[in-house]
Amino acid sequence: MRAAVERGRKARRGAHVKLSDVAKKVGVSPITISRALRNPGIVSEDLRQTILRTVDEMGYIPNLAARALAGRHNGSVGVITPALHQHGFAGLMIGIEDRLRATEFGVQYSNTLHHADGEAGQLKSFLMQKPAGVIIAGAESYHDLLPLIENAACPIAHITDLSQEPERLVVGLDHHAAGAEPTRFLLSRGYERIGFIGRGTDIRSRRRKEGYEAAMREAGRFDPDLAIGGDEGSSTGLGRELFARLLQRVPDIDAVFAQSDDLALGVLIESAVRGIRVPEDVGICGFNDLEFSAFTEPSLTTVHIPRYDIGYRVADMLLRAVRDEPPGEDKVDCGFSIIPRGSTR
Repeated sequence: MRAAVERGRKARRGAHVKLSDVAKKVGVSPITISRALRNPGIVSEDLRQTILRTVDEMGYIPNLAARALAGRHNGSVGVITPALHQHGFAGLMIGIEDRLRATEFGVQYSNTLHHADGEAGQLKSFLMQKPAGVIIAGAESYHDLLPLIENAACPIAHITDLSQEPERLVVGLDHHAAGAEPTRFLLSRGYERIGFIGRGTDIRSRRRKEGYEAAMREAGRFDPDLAIGGDEGSSTGLGRELFARLLQRVPDIDAVFAQSDDLALGVLIESAVRGIRVPEDVGICGFNDLEFSAFTEPSLTTVHIPRYDIGYRVADMLLRAVRDEPPGEDKVDCGFSIIPRGSTR
């Protein structure tokens, strides 16, 4: 209780503490404090520790708005993502934060929940704050974004399906291929009536569905009844529900390509409840290679996406642009790989 009261007092006290107050107590100029907080490597270790200790004791909170008015940017990187709440995006975020952690830049997130009509508004909101840069981690549409990007005062980097418009500061993969190749893999294992289940409303899922359909047509196995989707976010419960509906529609289905490992887990559970043998009666392939997929029984065949690497590389690309350094590559295809496990023959 006493510690909580003390923290509350410090927070209230910090609201009135100015940079000049911290500088006076440390015995250096305000500009030295400001530079040390933005880039700790420019001062000695002893001075850095003294400044950090004083900032903590006095409860000083840097004013990002004032910093933005005084300089080129406010010291933050904005990240716009459609699904921060989903497991598949966690690796991206960790990669971004690991690359930026040792720099002077903080990270701010904005979550669109796959609503394309909110993307431009969220980008405008970030740009009004004068960020050092922005990462758009999976836009649904660039129709309203491109004019903002072209006129932005800061660099903007992108995680995209490689069919989308940006040609510079882009890291991503070809989601059409990421739908076609796993389907061909299932066909190569002797499965013929291969279902497709997924959310299907965002551009990445739509591209994978198109890839699945192309591979099935190529093999002479395409049947529109084999694909089913839902508007809800991916979940194990939705996987069970969609597989149950698919079995009613196509009883002779012998494999499922699920658009997330959460959905694939639902298919695996529903199969167990119904006494359907995996992989003998039904093969299952997931997507994202989440940690649990290696530990189910049987373990889940899945598509590995290098999410951490994508996040790290896009943050590095943005950081180079902010510092006016050569980007190395303007557009990077990080690819994907199929991880065969026990849920397929």
